[in-house]
Amino acid sequence: MGDSGTQLSAQALLTLWRIGREGSFSAAARAMGWTQPAISQQITRLENQTGLTLVDRTSHGVELTAAGQMLARHGAMIAERLDQAEHELADYKRHRLARLRVVAPPSICSTIVARAMVGLCRGGALEVSLDQAEPPEAVALVRSGKADLAVVFEHRSLPHSLPVDDSLDWEPLGDDPLLLLTRKSDVPEHAGASAPASVSSEPACDLADWRDASWIAGCDTCKANLLAMAEAAGFTPQIRHATDDYWTTQTLVEMGVGVSIVPALDTVNHLQADLAALPLRDPKASRLVGALTRTGDERPAVEACLAELRRVSARLLRGLSS
Repeated sequence: MGDSGTQLSAQALLTLWRIGREGSFSAAARAMGWTQPAISQQITRLENQTGLTLVDRTSHGVELTAAGQMLARHGAMIAERLDQAEHELADYKRHRLARLRVVAPPSICSTIVARAMVGLCRGGALEVSLDQAEPPEAVALVRSGKADLAVVFEHRSLPHSLPVDDSLDWEPLGDDPLLLLTRKSDVPEHAGASAPASVSSEPACDLADWRDASWIAGCDTCKANLLAMAEAAGFTPQIRHATDDYWTTQTLVEMGVGVSIVPALDTVNHLQADLAALPLRDPKASRLVGALTRTGDERPAVEACLAELRRVSARLLRGLSS
């Protein structure tokens, strides 16, 4: 505090240090981007506040008094801390540009995103964090800025169900066919063979063939898709169980508890040997997978992530032109 009880101005101390370093008011003003009168006013106020002469004006310029030199040392410390803050801020921005928060549903996390992360994190130039979220939540996370990118899906049976608006950019990555998951021993004789790794372009069975089965539903979005597809096939499914965990679904189906509709991505990493994943004779038996980012987010890290997602999706998803 000064003699008047008011706090000393950090800017005035910084200005005093600059005057001592430059040797004149005019040189200090140029270095700081101020006018000379503004510099003089700061020092005058500081001298009035402290009740001390801080600057001696000589024929060769200006010199700091002993009191001025003492206060200028504090100004030097302020200048040093400001320089440190600028460097830390620049470093933070660099790291922020190279850090991505990605969200996706479980089946996409464990397949497309997991494989994309291998390439993205190679060399340590890009830091990617991954969280699981179903489509509605994932969209909200990107929109709010809590996530940078979401890889989500929209069922063909439920068009325009994703809450996407002009604040978000949507890039389709490919189609993920939906399959009927059942025990091999329960596959009707007229149905096609199991297709865990790649889905045939030829349909294998009708959903109506399973009208009398007990059903295992998935997440809320997946359950809505099941209801929509079943309605189009002329029946109401008897949903006995619901789980968004694919391993639980496989186990329940294997135990003969029921059948389920699963995306082909769910069968990429594992399909139990005694289960069959059958393509369906329904043009809407697929879900469109795509990436969501905030409109205008053109950071190199985002573009790199999208490029890797495209590369992986070309192997795991059905092309949109097919």
